[in-house]
Amino acid sequence: MDRRQVFLITLGLWLGTMAAFASIGAASASGMLHPWYLCYVAGVPVSGILLSLVLQAGIRRLETRSLTARWIRLIPLLLVIVVIQAAIDQWFYELMREVFGRKPTGEYMRAVALNVAVYIWVFVIQALIFELIAAMDRAARNARNAEDAREAARAAQIEALRNELNPHMLFNTFNGLSSLVLSGRNAEAEMLLERLSTYMRACLDGADAALVTLAEEIELVEAYLAIESVRFASTPDVRIDCPDDLAEAAVPRLILQPLVENALKYAVHPSRGAASVTVRAARDSGRLRLTVEDTGTGAGAVPPGTGRGLSIVSRRLETLFGADASVNAGRDESGFRVDMLLPLNAVALESTARPH
Repeated sequence: MDRRQVFLITLGLWLGTMAAFASIGAASASGMLHPWYLCYVAGVPVSGILLSLVLQAGIRRLETRSLTARWIRLIPLLLVIVVIQAAIDQWFYELMREVFGRKPTGEYMRAVALNVAVYIWVFVIQALIFELIAAMDRAARNARNAEDAREAARAAQIEALRNELNPHMLFNTFNGLSSLVLSGRNAEAEMLLERLSTYMRACLDGADAALVTLAEEIELVEAYLAIESVRFASTPDVRIDCPDDLAEAAVPRLILQPLVENALKYAVHPSRGAASVTVRAARDSGRLRLTVEDTGTGAGAVPPGTGRGLSIVSRRLETLFGADASVNAGRDESGFRVDMLLPLNAVALESTARPH
């Protein structure tokens, strides 16, 4: 919600409060409001609006915290605002009486205490309204982020298919399947066909789930590696280290496969199998660290084509997790390394049931 909308809502709340005060004054004065009281009622919203905007700014500043943590900090601010408004109200009340030649009430502190009892309800109601507005804004923002994440996931899936499932790869895969069948190795052919089917279903799946379990993502990587072993007639040296207690961690769909693909393409295959790739998952200060590193290259520039894959990965993590996720990539003495940090089970998994 923009500042103009917040101001209009605040103005409406205080005009309602002013109308309530005027009604009370009219009832006590038998329907006739004195000029001094009208001036007092007209001046009440000025400080009230300013203090309401301070309260709304405090709620907005703390909106990233939990509801309990937010209100632990808001309650002292709310009490200070109430006391300030109660004191200003009574001071202005006395001033208008004096300006119009009426005697002061002589009960300033007692009147301020009564005003506190009134204004605490006024500002609590406003705070709850501001909380509701902030919650609606967060819900709308989350819905937009979820849709952006789904679009990014679909784009990544299409990109992965375009890069991997090309006619040459399919020709080699089906040629390998044919060779396995002709040589009587039907069990291996069936396993490879199942892996290819699993990989294609995961890439083409129309489900909207942007997140899968880490175990499912690793299964997809293994299916991809089975396809690669047919293409190059050897099993790539890829080591996967995923602790059992992280198997159910939520990760973006197809977040590891593009990085493994780059490592094979630019490190393992050019080295004719002398290099290896390691995929590792670990806890890091309450977050999930995913690492893909190879031993096929030394220090130097980023391999051609790798930058595009890293850009896609970075955009997807930013869309899903914002500032809570990061990607760092670079070369060391042994090869190229990509580190991803993301929240550990911070987002509830959507339905990821796979067809059988």
